[in-house]
Order: sequence, then C-alpha cells, then structure tokens
Amino acid sequence: MKFKELCESISYTACVISVEKINDGYGDIRIVDGNKKYIATFNTPTNPKKFVPNTNYKEYLGTNLNLESYCYRSAVKKELLHSYAYPENSGAWFHMIYIPLEYEEDNLAYCLYIMDISNEFDSDKLSSAHNDIASKVLKTTLRLSNSPDFKKTLNKVIYDIREMCNASFCCILLIDEIKKELNVIAESRDINSVRHEMTHYIDDDFYDIVKSWHDTIGDSDCIIIDDKTGFNYIKVKNPKWYASLESEKIDSLVLFRLKSGNSLLGYIWVSDFKVHDTIKIKETLEITTFILGSEIGNYLLVNQLTELSSIDLLTGLFNRNEMNNYMDRLVDKSNHSIGLMFLDINGLKRINDDEGHLAGDQLIKRAANVLKSVFGDNPIFRAGGDEFVVIIVGVSKKELENYCSVIKEKAQKNNVSFAIGYSIKNNSNEILNALKEADENMYVDKRKYYKNN
Repeated sequence: MKFKELCESISYTACVISVEKINDGYGDIRIVDGNKKYIATFNTPTNPKKFVPNTNYKEYLGTNLNLESYCYRSAVKKELLHSYAYPENSGAWFHMIYIPLEYEEDNLAYCLYIMDISNEFDSDKLSSAHNDIASKVLKTTLRLSNSPDFKKTLNKVIYDIREMCNASFCCILLIDEIKKELNVIAESRDINSVRHEMTHYIDDDFYDIVKSWHDTIGDSDCIIIDDKTGFNYIKVKNPKWYASLESEKIDSLVLFRLKSGNSLLGYIWVSDFKVHDTIKIKETLEITTFILGSEIGNYLLVNQLTELSSIDLLTGLFNRNEMNNYMDRLVDKSNHSIGLMFLDINGLKRINDDEGHLAGDQLIKRAANVLKSVFGDNPIFRAGGDEFVVIIVGVSKKELENYCSVIKEKAQKNNVSFAIGYSIKNNSNEILNALKEADENMYVDKRKYYKNN
C-alpha cells in the first residue's frame, strides 16, 4: 500500500501508524510514514529531528500510553476514534482522529492518524464527536452553577459520572503544594466496592505519590492503565505508585489532571471498570475536566476570599469581623446557654517596647496556639491586638472554670500570661451582655496581675 501517497492526499497533518499484533495485546508501534505537514512537526528550530519512516514512535514522542491505546484499538480492533486534548507544555489544542485501515501485512495492522492543531479552544470539536456523552455530562455538571451546597452537589455529580463510566470508584482529589495537603472534595464508590474511603489512604507517603502523578502523565492530558502494557509502564516509570495500585488490586484506571486556567487543582479519576469502555470513559472525563476545573476553581476562589475576610493572618484564628457575624447568628438562636471568655495577653506592650514587634508577634502566636490546644473545634476569635474571645454554646459554669485553669497551666508552660474573664448566660440572645460582662471580669483579673507584678 502506498502510505506516503495516502498521507499526502490529506490536507491536515497526517501519518500512518503500524501496530504489531501479539497474543496478549500489542508490540511495537511505528510511524510508517507521514505527509509534509506531519514530518515538519519533528523539525523545529529548538528541537530539530530528521524523520525516518517506519521508526518506533517513542523515538520522536517518548512513551505515551494514550496514543498506544488509541492506535491499538483503531488498527487492531478496527475502531474509529476521536480525541480532543491540550497536552501539557504543547501550547495548543489537538483534535485527533484515528481511522482503521483494512490493509494488514503479516502481524502488522495499520491506522491513519490525523491531527488538527489550533491555538484556540473549540467547544464544537469537543462535543460534536460524542454528543451522547457530552449531553449527559453537561446535564449533570450544570447543576453545580446554581447549587446552594456546592460540595454536596459535586458528590452527586461524581456519582453520576461513576455510573456513566460503569466504574467501581470515582474521585476528585485536590492538592495544595504550598501547604503540602490533599483534600478529597468528592468521591463515589460502588456499594459492593472493597475500597476504603479515600481519606483512609491519605498520609505523607500518599502525598508524595500524588505529587509524582504530574511527571508520570508527562506531556499527555491523562494516563490510561487498563492492560499489562500500562501496568508495566507504571512499574518502571513510577514504582511507588505501582506498588500502591498492586496492593489495592486496581485492575484499571483513567486519571486526568484537573486544572483551572494554567493552575493545577488536583486530579480526577475512575477505576475498576470494564476495559472495553476505556475510550468512552476517557471521553467522559475529557469533557468533565473542562467543566469541573472551572467550577471548582471558582468555588476555591470564593472560599479563599471568604477566608481572607474572616481569618486573622497572624494567628489563623477568626478575626473580629467574623466574631461579629457569629454573634449575630447566635442572637437568633434562643434556648441555648452561652459561655463567653474574654482573654488579654499580659505584658505585650513591654515585650514590644523592649524586644520589638517581631517578639510581640511571636508572643501573640504562642498565645493563639495555647487557646487552639485547649478549645479544639470551639470558635476562637482574635478580637484585637492582644485580645481573644472564645464562645461556647451549651457550657456550664464549672466547665468554664475548668477551662480557665487549663489555659493558665498551658500558658505558663509556653511563657504566656493571660488575664481572663468569663460570663455565662442561659439564653444565647444575651450574648452581647455576656461579652460586656466577660470584658469587665477580664479587667478585674488584669488589675490583679499588674498589682502582683
């Protein structure tokens, strides 16, 4: 067959690829020949390469499991396939079509690989080739836009996506590389799944595994592991992740980066599915990542702005603005006793005057950490420079007195001294009176401190 003439007859970038058929899958995948537009992609000013027909594709592109999977399915299984992706570091969108060729030779099967490369995203190319998948994904994900409870709705969306993929597990895992933290924002498991919830696996070692996914995916948009070849590639490329997959007996997985603009948010994946659905699953997640990346990015931005408006940056405690909002909410909740503690650091002015403001800031941080260690999930507010307020619903006077003792004991061990005042009211709508009374009691305690010191 005249492969060169076939490629030159196509106006888009095109080449013919051969796939070696072996009993349990495929062997070498070679670029048999291409048209002038395709060959030109290998000969750039920054990375000039001479194209040699019938060369293993890895010589030019490196190992790409997605390309291998598509070429195998098209050439050997005679499937007409389509993909639309933005490969990492490519700077362009790739619209790719794989056309099976009837011609075969000995143990070789062939497909025609056509690319349309563009700098602009084209939503029609993403959805037109798989309208049934696109309509289902769009229908389920559009619910996020007007949802009053984003995370709850996102979990429903992930459930729907897992069902579409007929998979055992689906998850969105966010990564914060500054804080070195992972956050499971949504997941769905089949009722018969033997997998634990994702939080069961998260530790320092798993953070390192997740961090390694970026390099393992490489320049592709995702990674597909659904056969022996895929698992062998991971075994060599990322042995730590391979050991994790093997220990959990994962038999198939499609993993995508989740991005908002150019920022990596995390990853979305499905696992344990029927391998003949792999391409459908890839296309489903291909569309999903575009929509979810934008929605989750907006959600995180709003949360970040909300946090900045409510969190004291020095201590990580709630600020006075959030304290006022919290007290307003409590006024509307009657029939609950309310305990309020007002605390002031003793000696901060002397530290600032004698040792400087950096030493003063360190004292404030130590004081905040003491309160965090005592009060756990109860809201703690930095009401002013050296003033803190703790509000506890449904607390007794004896419990408040015990808190005072524990605070003073822990504060002494951390070279901190507090003046403490507290008040307790039978009804939360008296919280303003409790604040005033606790403030007055705190100053009584402070006068005692300065009288003795």
